[in-house]
Formats: sequence, structure tokens, C-alpha cells
Amino acid sequence: MDNGFFGALVAAVVVCLTSSMVSGKSLKAPPGLFKDLNDEIVGDAIIIDGKQLFIDDYIIETLRGAKKVLNQPVKHPRNPLIVKDKPWEKTGPGYGTVIYDKAEGIFKMWYGMYVPKLKPSTQILGYATSKDGIGWTKPIVNKKDKTNIVFTSKIPGAQARGVFKDPVARDPQKRYKMLFSACQDGTSKTWSVNAAYSPDGIHWTDEPTNPVVPFSDTQSCPFWDARRGRYVAHLRYGPPNSRICSVMESEDFVHWSPKVTIFRQTKMDYPFGTKHYAMQVMQYGGVYIGFLWAYHGETTRPIPPDKLWMDKTNLQLAFSRNGRTWLRVAKDGAIPWRKINDNRDWKKATQEAVFIPYGRHKKDWDWGCVGACHQPLLVVDDQIRIYYRGYTGRHWAKYHGDKVPKTRGIGLATLRLDGFVSINAADAGTMTTKKFVFIGDTLEVNADAKGGSIRVEALDAKGKVVEGFSKTDCIPITTDSVRHVLKWKGQKDCHLIQARPIRLRFHLKKAKLYSFIPRIRHKHYVQSYD
Repeated sequence: MDNGFFGALVAAVVVCLTSSMVSGKSLKAPPGLFKDLNDEIVGDAIIIDGKQLFIDDYIIETLRGAKKVLNQPVKHPRNPLIVKDKPWEKTGPGYGTVIYDKAEGIFKMWYGMYVPKLKPSTQILGYATSKDGIGWTKPIVNKKDKTNIVFTSKIPGAQARGVFKDPVARDPQKRYKMLFSACQDGTSKTWSVNAAYSPDGIHWTDEPTNPVVPFSDTQSCPFWDARRGRYVAHLRYGPPNSRICSVMESEDFVHWSPKVTIFRQTKMDYPFGTKHYAMQVMQYGGVYIGFLWAYHGETTRPIPPDKLWMDKTNLQLAFSRNGRTWLRVAKDGAIPWRKINDNRDWKKATQEAVFIPYGRHKKDWDWGCVGACHQPLLVVDDQIRIYYRGYTGRHWAKYHGDKVPKTRGIGLATLRLDGFVSINAADAGTMTTKKFVFIGDTLEVNADAKGGSIRVEALDAKGKVVEGFSKTDCIPITTDSVRHVLKWKGQKDCHLIQARPIRLRFHLKKAKLYSFIPRIRHKHYVQSYD
């Protein structure tokens, strides 16, 4: 080999190696990009994944100058959206189910209609569809009768149906599932819960082994719970017939666990003689939201003018983190069971716990009763949709001189995304979280700071402000958005506080905080230099 060529080659290799070593320094992972994480580091910190709501105190350590506030949904101005308007509809819509079918791109509704004078009490099932969930049509699905009445069970007393589209159905003939009440021998002695299946939500086949569960004469509300890997249904306690809420579970929709009672009367129910008529449940962000029908002051006797709340039903909120143990929600959030029977002004607490109220007495279409429809989570334009049944007249209308039959309808109420319970500061206040650990590079906040501000600081496990993540470093939130991104001056993102125990302290000034959630929004790519 030529000596000149060899020398040039060696020089080139040296240059390359030197260049690689120099550039290798700039290719090392930036400080803080990698962190160790183990049980010693986590300690007693909460490991969070998804959205953090403030209905209970799971993530909240302290509130100073701020308070939790139960928020009410807004009733739609076009309510009621569904009413009796067809010749074959002898009564207005009662128990209802609403879903959004992603595969077909439409909203679907099933609603019961009583058959007058038929004993035992029986409901036919109507079907409606909508592109936007506001304007509804009643398609002719029963070609024989030329109606929107779907084909369902012929068991006497069939009613109070709860429908859902099963996301894990293996049999296409059982894509839709239903639980309903009926009485096999036509008498009240055999009220029971029965199952049925459908490929399209229109044509239904009874479960051959019906009935599957003893007693319920109110809507049973089934759904598939992916978290539990089971079918779950909320329904009435019994026998005997008692207005108490229960839950049961099944692996196959045929064999159901014994009912477990989740609510009995407490001091919260005493001032207005409240009974728990039914509860619909919505899975939401890793937790469970219950819409509890609070039936106040049941009576068939004359009602005095100063007690017009009697024999009416409104909605209260219930809350669970595991779907099995439940809490009632008051004006300042969930009430721990250890406090549900303490000494407080329970009359005032119950009045303030109303989530969806009945309408103005003898003025609004829903002045006698409101009760939620069975539905999964429905979000449109960052608003949670809650469909509900309502009617003009008290429960025992005929005894009170109300219009009989009652005018019934299904309406809609909307709530801000995550808007069940917010943390509000009228002037200035703080909310400090418990210690938690998250994985991600972004903290997203749902808050309304229009006309005010929110600043956030991160504290380490000992309560010391993390360098670069102080209140003064934080770029304040001053607008209203469900997706604010927290930013600190000099920080590209917040990966430096991931995978370590921290607290967040929110400084609120004339603002409302609804939730926060860890996100992953960036590419943290570091080129190899070995």
C-alpha cells in the first residue's frame, strides 16, 4: 500500500473519530430525560394515569380560600325533544335508552309507552333516530303495523327496558342486549328481570332461560364494564318491592350475581321522605357517575301549598371509583360514608344536592318528575349530554287532581366536560393536591379563568418548590378552555417533573378548576452516539 495513501487514511479516521467524540457530547440525553422509578421512590404517592376530577377528595389534600361546587346541567331550550305525536302512541315516552352508534353515525333511542288499561302494566317499545341528537325521527321499522314499534317480548307485563350495544359480543345475533321487567303468569307475584338479544336493535329474541333475576319493576340498566370484564346492571332491590338501588354482575348475561344493595336511606333522605326510585350509571374517565332518582314525599293525600315538593322526583348525583361502593354528592362534593349521618342541616343539604331539578310547578313540561335515561357517556362539542324523561304531574297524579294521563316526554340537559364538581375561588384561593406520580410531558387543565387567573407550582415530596416550576415561573391561565396546557417560563414541557412524587398547588383568582390530566404531546428523540 502506498505510504502516502495510508497516511491520508489514518488522518481521515482520526478526524472522524475526533468529530464523532465531539458530536457525541451534544448527542447525550439531556439532564432529566431519564429517571429511575421504583416502589421506594414512589413511596405513598398516588400513581395517576387519566383525568383527575374533584367530585371526591381522592387527589385533593387542602383547599384554602377555595371550595368545591356542584354544578347543574343546562336544560335544552327545545325540550322536550321526543313526545307522543303518532296515532299509535297512546301515551308519551317513559323509560328510555339513548346511544350514539359510531358504526352508523347516528343517535338511537328506545323508549317505552304504556298500553292504557292493560293489566299487568305493559309498555310497547318505540324506536327513534337522530343525526345530531336534537331533532329526532321515528322510522317505520315494523313493516306489518307500519309503526316505529320494535319487536320485543310477549311475556306479560314487559316494560322498563334497558338497552345497550355490546362492544364484546361474539354472536352477531346478540350484538344488542336488553334487560326488562315482566311477570310470567300475568300477576304481580312473578315480577322478574328478563334478558333479550337483537342483531339490529329492532328484532328481539328472549333468553330461553328467562327469567334471569328475581323482581324489578323499574328500569334495569345493563352495560359492559371493560374494567371489571363483566356485564353490570343497576336495578331495584327486591323482592319485596322496595325503592332501594342495587347492583349485580354477570359473565355471560344469563347467570347473575345476587343483588348487592348500594344505597339505603340516610339522614340526607329524612327531611323530604326521599326514596331511591332508580339509578342510571355512566362510566366516565375511569370512574362511575350515578344519576339517582330522588323521589320525595310519596303520598296520595292532599298536598298543602307549602309542600309542593311532595310526590315529585328530581335527580341527584352519585359517585364511585370502583363501581361497587358509592357516595352521595352534595353541593360541596361527595359525602364520605362516615359523614352521611352526621349532624348538619340535612334539609338544606338535600335542597342543595339537586343535580337536575324538576320544572316550575304546573308551568314546565317536566314539573312533576325528571329521571335519567339509560345511556353510555355521550359527549358532543365538549359537552356531556344527559337525556332524561320528564312529565307533567306528580307520581300519583290522579289523587292530586293533576292531568291524567300525564304528558310525558324525553328531554336533554348538557354539562361542561368534566363539569360535575368544580373548585371555585371567588377572590383568591389555592388547591394543593396529594402527592402523586405521573408519566408524560404535559399537564392539561380544564378551567375557566376568564376575568381572573390560575397559576400552578410544582412541589417535591418534601413540599419544596421544584426549581423552574414555581408560581412566578408559571405562565398564567386567563381564559376559558377545557384543554389549557400548563407552561412554565424556560421549560419546553414538564417532563422534568414526571416519574417523581410531586404535588401541584393551583393558585386561583376568580376562577373555576374542573380537572387536570397528564398527557404526552412531544417527541423525546435522542440520536444514538455509540
